[in-house]
Amino acid sequence: MRFKSSIKNISTFTKLTSSLSSLGKTAWMKLEPEEVRFTIIPDQGTQVWAVIHIDTLFEDYRIASAAQNVINLQLSLDTLHRALRSAYSASDASIRLTKRASDGAPVLCLTITTLTSASRLSAPVLASGNTTVTQEVPVKVLSASNVAGLVEPTCPEPDVHIILPPLSQLRAISERFNRLTQTSVSSSGVSDSHRLLLSANMQGEFKMRIETDVVKVESLFRGLVNPELDPMQIEGGIENHPSTRRNRAEFAEVRVEGKEWVRLLKIYSIAKRVIACFCEGHALVLYVYLTDMDEDHTAVLTYYMSSYSV
Repeated sequence: MRFKSSIKNISTFTKLTSSLSSLGKTAWMKLEPEEVRFTIIPDQGTQVWAVIHIDTLFEDYRIASAAQNVINLQLSLDTLHRALRSAYSASDASIRLTKRASDGAPVLCLTITTLTSASRLSAPVLASGNTTVTQEVPVKVLSASNVAGLVEPTCPEPDVHIILPPLSQLRAISERFNRLTQTSVSSSGVSDSHRLLLSANMQGEFKMRIETDVVKVESLFRGLVNPELDPMQIEGGIENHPSTRRNRAEFAEVRVEGKEWVRLLKIYSIAKRVIACFCEGHALVLYVYLTDMDEDHTAVLTYYMSSYSV
């Protein structure tokens, strides 16, 4: 079992793990010849299923295993993020699967090289040079049978699908909403007041709303895009799809945890576009693309947020 690669895009990798670690402490990392997958399945809350083409993060990527060149690992996202953060300004960084010298336990070893200029060195040092640091991330190697039962959630076909406004804008508004709901909780003692109501329709409109006994606030976005469906992906034809049959002006609504929504939006720093699928009263499914539509490779994170009942 072997895995070794140079890290091509340290910035994206660091921001990705930062965002993921806000939603879960532990992840299943699946290394494949063409893709790397990160999966977070918490006991409660949002599930994340990320599929990232190798070229998005790595170069000179090498992998080999007896299980069809697939390696499954369980790791701490916080530990991985801290290791990557130390490589943020590195001139070169690589990652490999190896064993810790002290006890033979499996680790992901990051080798980080930083170019140090002469002006930054201490007085006795007259020339510039490289500083090399290694960081170890403990991992647990999982067999194929360990992960066989881990499958993506199934959801009904969405009632509404829409491309969201910039996530940075949504995050700023959502944070203000959360502060308002915290105030209303202390005033009214209503435990449900931290729920955030999200809704959209097939006329390019998206709403975020909080509604308690103390405060009612709504933010409305117009002129958004409802992306076209791919006929090849729709069983029964587009004409029978729920988003086609419904009144285009009618809003589909889900109720989510406000603080968790803000944590999810932390991905704004590397998201290129986000498609939100509203399965009314059931779930909100977000497809967060880290690559542009015209790029040869793709990287997409799928978030599954359950809708709370009123």
